[in-house]
Amino acid sequence: MKKNVLILSALCFAAMTLVFSGCKKETNDPQEPAKVQTYQMSIQASKGADNQANGPRRVIGLGTDGETLTATWQTGDVVTVFNLTRYTGLKGKLTAESDGVNTLLTGTLSGTVEVGDNLQLRYQTSHKYNPEYKNQNGTLEYISANCDYATATVTVTAVNDGVITTDADATFQNEQAIFKFTLLNNANGAELNATELIVNVDGDTYTVTPESATNEMYVAISFEPYSGPRTVTLTATAADGTYTKAVTIEDDVLANGQYYRITVSMTKQTAPAYKEYGPFSVSPTQKVNFAQGNLKFTRTSTSDAWSTGKFSFMDNQYDYIETTNVSGDYANETAIGLFGWATSNSNTPANTYYYPWETDKTSTSYGSGITTADVNWSDNDNAFANYDWGKNMGDGWRTLTNDEWKYLFNTTNSSDASFGRQATYRFAKAKLFGTTYGIILFPDNYVHPSGVAAVAGLNATGNTSWNGNMYNATDWKKMEDAGCVFLPAAGFRNGTSMMNVGSCGYYWSSTSYSNTKAYFMYFTEKLVLPPSLYDRYYGFSVRLVKNVE
Repeated sequence: MKKNVLILSALCFAAMTLVFSGCKKETNDPQEPAKVQTYQMSIQASKGADNQANGPRRVIGLGTDGETLTATWQTGDVVTVFNLTRYTGLKGKLTAESDGVNTLLTGTLSGTVEVGDNLQLRYQTSHKYNPEYKNQNGTLEYISANCDYATATVTVTAVNDGVITTDADATFQNEQAIFKFTLLNNANGAELNATELIVNVDGDTYTVTPESATNEMYVAISFEPYSGPRTVTLTATAADGTYTKAVTIEDDVLANGQYYRITVSMTKQTAPAYKEYGPFSVSPTQKVNFAQGNLKFTRTSTSDAWSTGKFSFMDNQYDYIETTNVSGDYANETAIGLFGWATSNSNTPANTYYYPWETDKTSTSYGSGITTADVNWSDNDNAFANYDWGKNMGDGWRTLTNDEWKYLFNTTNSSDASFGRQATYRFAKAKLFGTTYGIILFPDNYVHPSGVAAVAGLNATGNTSWNGNMYNATDWKKMEDAGCVFLPAAGFRNGTSMMNVGSCGYYWSSTSYSNTKAYFMYFTEKLVLPPSLYDRYYGFSVRLVKNVE
């Protein structure tokens, strides 16, 4: 139905602005209300050359030169009509009578139409008013089937015997631009094959997930009228890490109805140098270090889409974020510290609720690819490895399994002690700085620093007071330097409601219990329970670890 032709040897842009306006003549004479009637309408519709012959609907595809895009009609394509002058839609539809760039649209409409009215003809993929721009797969086939939206505006010159006549044929214009991004590695110029590309334009985010890793992706983007420079930010996820590129484009360069071919040299992001504490034995054959703090997911401001957010670690071991109830899907917040199970921002394999900001309370939708017990997605060889939050941090970070949490807390026999996990120092409840409750984990072969009060209630799973061990900043710094880990009692989130903040700690494992529940580690002033199990939708803390070889 439509064709856009733009040949770009480097980065060329064309601007196009469509302004639709309707004006109704005013008079002091009484006017009889316009009547609702049934009309017949036939109108020639055209756009570009015919380079596509087959397809289930209006097809967008490359021209024979490989550098232009064309769009053509398919018999049976549906067009709706909106009366701009009266700001109301007409019932009924127009239908394409033939294939090709030019076609005759015919049909029966009902409503109110008078001479001088401006009618907007709308072609909308699958007859949806809002095309599916936000999540795409990087192909022209997807854009043609899900993102295609075009309009044409004509003026009514006559209405005789129920037949509408207009001033011109319908020349359709795209209401989106189409980009072809070719991704290269800035370090060596090689193709950068990505499994995901996130495009952010003026705060609007488009997520592209191809069926397999590729360095060429087509993206449909709809622009609003805008005055001022536009910032386009690309974030690509490749096998070896995350790559980014930000470009500022001057005024009036990007416009709907255009095809842009852009080659982007992207720079790999260097992972921050996070602190590590340990080592800790989590099995007879494996030691780990803990991250410097709980996991968090942040965005710059509430005006930025959550899809622009990033995972990182909190600055200190004792930090936590949520202290009061949150908004649905964290709409009014900029930082998240409590996560539903398997919300690593990856739906590979299929995972219904995988966004870190999910607050829905449907347990089967979290980690939905796992429906049986005792599946650990923290194993890098596991089919569900992408469910692990550690994948986002790179550098070998991962989530402890249920068995590893149990080993960490419960191991006391001599053979385990010989590997390093000793019977004397394993854990103790504590209060830091007079304000923050939590549990201290002692590393293998721990030696308590001189000048720091002896630890009370060592390895006690029963009712012991937080106040049994109270450490100031100087004391804690010495213990931290000796490898100690502190897990704050950050509470948990039930949907949008916060519970037990400052009095209980809940930390996810990577192990499923069923299709609705997963294992976690739980502690209060009165007890310590690894393992525990709960519904997957609850928001718990996450503390990642890294294997010590």
